[in-house]
Amino acid sequence: MASVLHSTTAVLGTRSLNNGAGDHGFAGRDGTPHAPFLNKCLMGDASPRCSWGTMNATNTNAYTTRPDTGTTRTYDFVVTKETAAPDGVDARLLLVNSQFPGPLIECDWGDLLEITVRNNISDEGTSIHWHGMLQQDTPWMDGVPGIAQCPIAPGSSYTYRFKPDLYGTGWYHSHFAAQAVSGFSGPMVVHGPSHVEYDVDLGPITISDYFHTYYDVITEGFLENKVEVTLSDNNLINGKNSYKDNNAPLASFNFTSGKTHRLRLINTSAFAVQKISIDGYSMSVIANDYVPIVPYETDVVTLAPGQRSDVLVDATGGPSDSAWLRAYKPPNCSPGKQGSYLATAAIFYEDADRTQPPSTQAGENAYDNYCGNDALARTVPAYPLAPDAPSVTEVLPVELRPNGSANLWFMANRTFRVDYSAPQLLQARDGEVEFPRIQNVHDYGTNASLRFILQNTGVQPHPVHLHGHNFMVLREGPCDDNATVFPHGQPEFAHVFSPAEASYHFGGGPDPSNQPNQRRVDASSDDEHRGQGQGQGQGGRPRPNIIGDYGSCWDGTIVNPQNPQRRDVQMLLPGHYIVIQFELDNPGIWPLHCHIAWHLSGGMGWMILERPDDILNNMDITDAMSQTCDDWHAWTDNNVVDQIDGGL
Repeated sequence: MASVLHSTTAVLGTRSLNNGAGDHGFAGRDGTPHAPFLNKCLMGDASPRCSWGTMNATNTNAYTTRPDTGTTRTYDFVVTKETAAPDGVDARLLLVNSQFPGPLIECDWGDLLEITVRNNISDEGTSIHWHGMLQQDTPWMDGVPGIAQCPIAPGSSYTYRFKPDLYGTGWYHSHFAAQAVSGFSGPMVVHGPSHVEYDVDLGPITISDYFHTYYDVITEGFLENKVEVTLSDNNLINGKNSYKDNNAPLASFNFTSGKTHRLRLINTSAFAVQKISIDGYSMSVIANDYVPIVPYETDVVTLAPGQRSDVLVDATGGPSDSAWLRAYKPPNCSPGKQGSYLATAAIFYEDADRTQPPSTQAGENAYDNYCGNDALARTVPAYPLAPDAPSVTEVLPVELRPNGSANLWFMANRTFRVDYSAPQLLQARDGEVEFPRIQNVHDYGTNASLRFILQNTGVQPHPVHLHGHNFMVLREGPCDDNATVFPHGQPEFAHVFSPAEASYHFGGGPDPSNQPNQRRVDASSDDEHRGQGQGQGQGGRPRPNIIGDYGSCWDGTIVNPQNPQRRDVQMLLPGHYIVIQFELDNPGIWPLHCHIAWHLSGGMGWMILERPDDILNNMDITDAMSQTCDDWHAWTDNNVVDQIDGGL
């Protein structure tokens, strides 16, 4: 018999924004306030009672097989604009149920989620994207305005209903403009089988850069190349850190001697690469994004914006021990103001003196400045899947170019801007597969699989995220120069500051000349290479493999060809390429985009129209969109929408 369980924030133990500081500025004696240990499933802690039974990470393909619990878990969210001070400094934030981070969504694999969102922001639309959820059979629940829905109008509400396809650690955030930068996000845990034993689940640990300025000011400044506005003011762990020694409370967590603890690390940053470490401890990485992996050991976890890693830590200390958990933003990867690069949280054992801060020292790699993810050879999925020969291969060079008074990001000479009032999925349902060029929608028809070679020709990193799929990461590496990518020449583009330059000039960071992995790939003139034939390129180098209008930096080799890494975000370094591939088995319109807020606002998105014949005349799309679009059209009849960016 189906059951409906109504969840409240008190039951889930989410963190209130207005927590008082405990001793020595720590957030309460029992760890992060109201954040209890999580059970291994909501049906109970003994695995035979969990919904997945004998299914596990090594014997079950979660993309095609999942349990059905018959349970619906409901949540009520109210979104407001408030003045709050997570780090002791008043700022305008967008909050879910007046909490920062937002309430934890928790369910079992096989449950149905029903989440009602009321928009109490008086002057902005909104939406929520469930990051990493495939939305198989429910592409209209992806939460992307202008693509999967109209925005939720001020004073209106909308209920999202979907089954989590995958299990593990995720998060949700607004996908309306760059609202997520101003606090609109929260953690999500889908309990599922574990392929590695552990004793205690500490729950989600969100790590994020943090801005005292409201997101719209930052977006406008970035588009005008005023890079100083994108420098973050702080770095937070579970929404907490002090600011300039103001003694605002820090987060804290509890270890039990002799136990193995699971930490669910989530980078919810607008821009920052995060380096997470625990003084004196190693971590065993067991999952990346929603993909369980063969465990490997490391002393520092690197997460780009949007990425997650689940790690196990053995509590080898004594009952009275304590240690620092650190989150560090390397200045060469992540621009920030002086003093904004480090967040710390205390880990206390059961008998530790909580009136005293830990005295441990950072490990040798805690402040490593490499911006990329761990080597692909180390990140092997627990359930093996091999790539087939792709139906389509495309090269997507990434560039930043001036466009009148603003700078915009281009992928393969295309940028984007959505129309909030005319969602693309609704048009596809009506058989319209030709879209205005500015919406950057690409129809891949009935093709079975798609391979992209993304090549970063600029000076800033790009965490590449795909909706509706996990992609395989076949290879990554450096490009020689732009002549390889643009064999017919490249238009000049305006100078923009690299992250290293930005931190040096505006944030007081290290001299960019000493920073690795920030090689500039210079633009070439249109005439310099025009008319070159096959054979030798500039300087006698072999000509690249030409795919469409562009050359490929990739040599065709695959890392772990029988089981390459899978995830939903992968870092693309400056002057580098990544090769990703995925099956076209999920009808819908799915954005491929950079997860740096300003880059997405500036047009770095590629919309994938997948299997349009399966979308045609789907009445579920009509029913889902009618409410948001009717309410949005009524509100915009009397209010002007100031859409200064791409809209997402």
